[in-house]
Amino acid sequence: MDSAWPWIFFGIGMWFLFGPNRWGARRCGSKRSKRERTAQEHADVARLKEALADSHAQIDALKARLEAVETIVTDEERILRREFSALDEARA
Repeated sequence: MDSAWPWIFFGIGMWFLFGPNRWGARRCGSKRSKRERTAQEHADVARLKEALADSHAQIDALKARLEAVETIVTDEERILRREFSALDEARA
Protein backbone atom coordinates (compact mmCIF):
# COMPACT_ATOMS: atom_id res chain seq x y z
CA MET A 1 0.00 0.00 0.00
CA ASP A 2 2.92 2.35 0.58
CA SER A 3 3.87 2.21 -3.10
CA ALA A 4 0.45 3.60 -4.09
CA TRP A 5 1.02 7.07 -2.58
CA PRO A 6 3.48 8.29 -5.18
CA TRP A 7 1.04 7.29 -7.93
CA ILE A 8 -1.76 9.16 -6.23
CA PHE A 9 0.32 12.33 -6.00
CA PHE A 10 1.44 11.80 -9.59
CA GLY A 11 -2.19 11.49 -10.69
CA ILE A 12 -3.20 14.64 -8.81
CA GLY A 13 -0.31 16.53 -10.36
CA MET A 14 -1.25 15.34 -13.83
CA TRP A 15 -4.84 16.36 -13.23
CA PHE A 16 -3.67 19.88 -12.29
CA LEU A 17 -1.41 20.06 -15.33
CA PHE A 18 -3.68 18.55 -17.95
CA GLY A 19 -7.12 18.66 -16.32
CA PRO A 20 -10.22 20.44 -17.59
CA ASN A 21 -9.24 23.79 -16.04
CA ARG A 22 -5.97 23.79 -17.94
CA TRP A 23 -7.59 23.73 -21.37
CA GLY A 24 -11.05 25.06 -20.54
CA ALA A 25 -11.57 28.27 -18.60
CA ARG A 26 -7.91 29.23 -18.42
CA ARG A 27 -7.66 29.18 -22.21
CA CYS A 28 -10.35 31.86 -22.50
CA GLY A 29 -8.68 33.88 -19.79
CA SER A 30 -5.36 33.74 -21.56
CA LYS A 31 -6.98 34.88 -24.81
CA ARG A 32 -8.60 37.73 -22.98
CA SER A 33 -5.33 38.78 -21.37
CA LYS A 34 -3.64 38.48 -24.76
CA ARG A 35 -6.24 40.87 -26.18
CA GLU A 36 -5.62 43.24 -23.31
CA ARG A 37 -1.91 43.06 -23.97
CA THR A 38 -2.41 43.84 -27.62
CA ALA A 39 -4.69 46.75 -26.70
CA GLN A 40 -1.99 47.98 -24.33
CA GLU A 41 0.64 47.51 -27.02
CA HIS A 42 -1.51 49.47 -29.48
CA ALA A 43 -1.82 52.27 -26.94
CA ASP A 44 1.95 52.23 -26.42
CA VAL A 45 2.58 52.33 -30.17
CA ALA A 46 0.18 55.25 -30.57
CA ARG A 47 1.90 57.10 -27.71
CA LEU A 48 5.32 56.44 -29.20
CA LYS A 49 4.18 57.62 -32.64
CA GLU A 50 2.90 60.82 -31.07
CA ALA A 51 6.21 61.33 -29.28
CA LEU A 52 8.05 60.67 -32.55
CA ALA A 53 5.92 63.25 -34.36
CA ASP A 54 6.66 65.78 -31.59
CA SER A 55 10.37 65.02 -31.90
CA HIS A 56 10.26 65.53 -35.67
CA ALA A 57 8.49 68.87 -35.15
CA GLN A 58 11.17 69.96 -32.69
CA ILE A 59 13.91 68.87 -35.10
CA ASP A 60 12.29 70.85 -37.91
CA ALA A 61 12.09 73.92 -35.66
CA LEU A 62 15.77 73.53 -34.73
CA LYS A 63 16.72 73.21 -38.40
CA ALA A 64 14.87 76.43 -39.19
CA ARG A 65 16.66 78.22 -36.34
CA LEU A 66 20.01 76.86 -37.48
CA GLU A 67 19.38 78.06 -41.02
CA ALA A 68 18.54 81.53 -39.65
CA VAL A 69 21.73 81.59 -37.59
CA GLU A 70 23.78 80.45 -40.59
CA THR A 71 22.27 83.22 -42.68
CA ILE A 72 23.09 85.82 -40.03
CA VAL A 73 26.65 84.55 -39.61
CA THR A 74 27.21 84.42 -43.37
CA ASP A 75 25.87 87.94 -43.83
CA GLU A 76 28.00 89.27 -40.97
CA GLU A 77 31.05 87.50 -42.41
CA ARG A 78 30.48 89.18 -45.78
CA ILE A 79 30.09 92.56 -44.10
CA LEU A 80 33.29 92.07 -42.09
CA ARG A 81 35.24 91.02 -45.19
CA ARG A 82 34.04 94.13 -47.02
CA GLU A 83 35.07 96.31 -44.09
CA PHE A 84 38.51 94.63 -43.87
CA SER A 85 39.06 94.99 -47.59
CA ALA A 86 38.01 98.66 -47.35
CA LEU A 87 40.50 99.16 -44.50
CA ASP A 88 43.26 97.42 -46.48
CA GLU A 89 42.55 99.65 -49.48
CA ALA A 90 42.57 102.73 -47.26
CA ARG A 91 46.03 101.79 -45.92
CA ALA A 92 47.50 101.26 -49.34
